[in-house]
Amino acid sequence: MEPRALTERERAVLDALLAVDFEGVEELRRQAAGALVVGTCACGCPSIDFQDGVGLTVRVDATVRGGYDQLFLYTFGERLGGIEWAGVAERPAEFPPPERLEISVPPPPSAT
Repeated sequence: MEPRALTERERAVLDALLAVDFEGVEELRRQAAGALVVGTCACGCPSIDFQDGVGLTVRVDATVRGGYDQLFLYTFGERLGGIEWAGVAERPAEFPPPERLEISVPPPPSAT
């Protein structure tokens, strides 16, 4: 697909996910300012990719209030990777409004 600008809802959700503090968030906020969507999910869910890569790291989780659906922001190394939708009940065409999200930062992976 041709790279495209984020929709209003995608931008609002990305901004909400980056509003929490975690290591490296300042750099991700800078990257977000110029982020473009370069891929979407073939299933029709609202997942979006900002770049292709391997070895993703989940940086921020969000559950949707009043349901079982969730989404997460991931990176490839220190670069924004995308926002992945993990729906249980439905497959919406767009992300829910940010005010419906319960956002949290997962604990860092333990070194074993």
